[in-house]
Amino acid sequence: MPLLELTGVEKRWPGMTVSLDLTLDEGELLAVTGPSGCGKSTALRLVAGLATPDAGEMLLDGRSLAGVQPRDRGVGMVFQDHALFPHLNVLGNVCYGLVGRGLVGRGLDRRAREGRARELLAAMGLEGFGRRMPAELSGGERQRVALARTLAVEPRIVLFDEPLSSLDAALRKRLRAELRESQRRLGFSAIYVTHDLEEALAIADRVAVMESGRFLQCAPPAELWTAPAFAAVARFLGSGPCLPLTGLAAADGTMIASTAEGSFPVGRGSDPDGCVFFGRAEAVPRSGTGPVPAGFGRFTARCLRADFAGDAVDCFMESGSERFSLRFPREAAPAEGESGSFLVPADRVRILPADPPARTR
Repeated sequence: MPLLELTGVEKRWPGMTVSLDLTLDEGELLAVTGPSGCGKSTALRLVAGLATPDAGEMLLDGRSLAGVQPRDRGVGMVFQDHALFPHLNVLGNVCYGLVGRGLVGRGLDRRAREGRARELLAAMGLEGFGRRMPAELSGGERQRVALARTLAVEPRIVLFDEPLSSLDAALRKRLRAELRESQRRLGFSAIYVTHDLEEALAIADRVAVMESGRFLQCAPPAELWTAPAFAAVARFLGSGPCLPLTGLAAADGTMIASTAEGSFPVGRGSDPDGCVFFGRAEAVPRSGTGPVPAGFGRFTARCLRADFAGDAVDCFMESGSERFSLRFPREAAPAEGESGSFLVPADRVRILPADPPARTR
């Protein structure tokens, strides 16, 4: 049984509905990503009890969360600014959640509370930091204190709302690695909301992509990248081009998918309203003007921009009305402004549905 299960959960506003169907397993870190305004933070607020759903069911450990107050849900939250109390030292911040309703309700006195706080600080690599004030800590140390404070009350789930978005790129990369290591070592379950796609793919066991208030796909990072379910997912990820179909017809026993400036052998039963998709590193420049080799599709495109990427070049391309990125080895990359013909192995080509199914009520 999943640790958390959301079934038909909806939050409605005029002109916008957030609709959630999702599961979270014990010990899993699930990242939720998508464009701004798609409903990511609303999903967290519904799980935390900071917003009330208009429909659907939320179960935690098989128990309904309907009517359960936020403090009684067994859900902890780590915010973007860490929300540490500046007038309390590190030990006081971690102990804070244990006073009143927390573990003190099970008979923990002050000494026991401080002992538990010190254990958590040691687990976070912060042994001996108890007397320090928040202003004396680095960004990474403040993050770990905030996580220790959240874990002190033994939540069933930890919710992260854009916890690294205010930091520079190098620090974000280091801290997300530290957070992931802590999650694996301590074994807590988490939902991690971020607008940073690279961060989501790097940190999560599964990634859920949202658009317009609903989940389009939820899958392990590698599966999401190589096998997006819809063109909207592939375009958000940037994992490969999505060239709209202009035709789909059989020729010599093979189904040929046509685009504005290309044709590709594909499997039968493909969606005639879909898009041709292949990985952004699958295309190779075509040399010469002879027949297209058997087992390959072809398309023409123009390079609008070529960005140096170390051992590769990322080229922003245009084919028909579609613009997309392709990655080439440095020696094979087209120059800016250059047009050319490119080949793609047919076994790497898929037809993706252009859009997810319409929302049903």
